[in-house]
Amino acid sequence: MTKQVTMLESTLALFLAALATITCGAQADNSVGLKQSVWTPIFQTSEELGEIPGETVHHAQSILEHIKTMRIAAARSGIYALKNIGTGKELKGTLLQDYFTRRADKAIAHYTNRAILNQHKAASKASYLKGRIDEYLNLLETAKTGSNACLLKGESDGTAATRQSDKLEDVKCNLKQPEVTSRKRTKTTITEAGFTALKTNDDKTTEAQPETLNKRCLLLSSAQRHGYGNSDAATAGGAEAMGGYIKIPNTDAKITLLASNNLHTAQNKNHNPWTEAHQAIQANKGHDHADCKNETSDASDRQDIKSAITQLYGTKAPAEEDIVDAKLTLILGDKTSAKLAAAEHEVNKEEIPDGIAGRASKKTLGEIDNQEELATLLAYYQNAASRKITELKQQLKEASGQKDPKTTADVCSKITDKNECNNKAFCSYNESAAEGEKKCKFNE
Repeated sequence: MTKQVTMLESTLALFLAALATITCGAQADNSVGLKQSVWTPIFQTSEELGEIPGETVHHAQSILEHIKTMRIAAARSGIYALKNIGTGKELKGTLLQDYFTRRADKAIAHYTNRAILNQHKAASKASYLKGRIDEYLNLLETAKTGSNACLLKGESDGTAATRQSDKLEDVKCNLKQPEVTSRKRTKTTITEAGFTALKTNDDKTTEAQPETLNKRCLLLSSAQRHGYGNSDAATAGGAEAMGGYIKIPNTDAKITLLASNNLHTAQNKNHNPWTEAHQAIQANKGHDHADCKNETSDASDRQDIKSAITQLYGTKAPAEEDIVDAKLTLILGDKTSAKLAAAEHEVNKEEIPDGIAGRASKKTLGEIDNQEELATLLAYYQNAASRKITELKQQLKEASGQKDPKTTADVCSKITDKNECNNKAFCSYNESAAEGEKKCKFNE
């Protein structure tokens, strides 16, 4: 009898062991962790997304710096014009002041109406996508106790990846939003072509997990009675993770990854976090807009120069090309970009003596880049110019009264040369009049 009981116990033990093996195998044949070659580019993409807010700050500051540069150049040119009132230098300074003011205004308008919105959108959409990715990566990384391993070391099953500070194995992966600092991305893999770092996974869209099952990862399974499928909790189409990048089927099958060339394209509102982040990042180009960059074309080809000439000489807008060319030649000596640069250099080397506006020492305009200081100098020379004009008017009035009863307007009307006319502080040549009516007039 004892012998028979022993044989029954032995048979039962073998049966239970076999049943356990069968049950274990049936539970999750495909609930295996991700290969290291698969999760590596996902972490790399997450890290780059974390740098987008800092890059938007860098772009914003580059636009604001451009605006500041244009404003400083306009102030210097205005001071130069007033300091040399009544000479050919006045026209040169006035033209530059008008031009740089227009450039600053255009950059401000572009930044206010478009760039700042795109920058905020890029930062917010990138941060949201990073959060969706990091939340699941963190869950997968921490699921590694006992018989679990969701992020594998290497390409085979069995060993969970280990973390050392900010790296998982040798891959940088902070899994948190970094502090925002003004800087460009260290590596650009999110391009117009999509999320290019993930291209290496395109040949593993259905082979992201090893074949063997030594360690489990039920977080990557949606099969009924285990993983997401426990108690029939899984949806009919399975589950999605990381904003739609990972598709977890509701059958005992391996996960699938969305091909990288589809991540940035809209597909019936699937994987929206990826699509929206990509669109926002690519739209953040305000710092490269023509209104926010220095111009390099010939002076005569620049719209803001044409507008400045139109306003300066009162011609009908827009000023005709021959008029623009003639005026630029008159003021700068030529219509090339080199002559415009030379004029700006001339402004910058203009010396402001000590004692002017309470200054303790002399400096060139190019050495003064404090906008408050430049505003003080501009006010000083505006006041000085006003006094000078008042004195000239008085002198003209007295001179007219001593000689004969002619009005001061007669002084201008007798000038036939337009250059001589324009160089008089109280006269201007009427360019906008019809042919035959153009003449020198007194500035009333």
